[in-house]
Amino acid sequence: MLHLLSKINSTQKIETDKIRIWDYYLLFPNEIFKIKPLKNESEFRKTLKQLNVSKNNPYQQINDERKTLEKIKSYQLSALTCLASYNIIDKDLLAQNFIKINSLELLKEYSDSIGELSPREKNIITIVTSNFYDISLFGDKGLKSRSNLLESKYDEK
Repeated sequence: MLHLLSKINSTQKIETDKIRIWDYYLLFPNEIFKIKPLKNESEFRKTLKQLNVSKNNPYQQINDERKTLEKIKSYQLSALTCLASYNIIDKDLLAQNFIKINSLELLKEYSDSIGELSPREKNIITIVTSNFYDISLFGDKGLKSRSNLLESKYDEK
């Protein structure tokens, strides 16, 4: 998650659910193929084709994506709360379900201590932080609806 957060613009705030969805795809990269691309997203389709991930990995078969995301929610929120306790992200905004980077230096220090990512992880991070960064979380074309990981039926349009 630290490497995902390092791709966020430090002057902007981003929804916690968006980071959780990105983290899900980092954990289960073969699930990224289930996202519904829009007609005008040819670049996204090309990037998916270049991604070196097995679509049918028997060790990553997930029967219920929503339930899996819900099961890892406590771990994700604990990690974010820990980062807020170190003042890496804003504690008050986290309580409002937003994330804003407070200290890029600390974030870089901690992510460097984790070590280098694999090429597959780098590719996934590139996809989610470039293609999904500006996509709204809400609405028919939003990330919640397109990923089908979080309920979007009752979102404001």
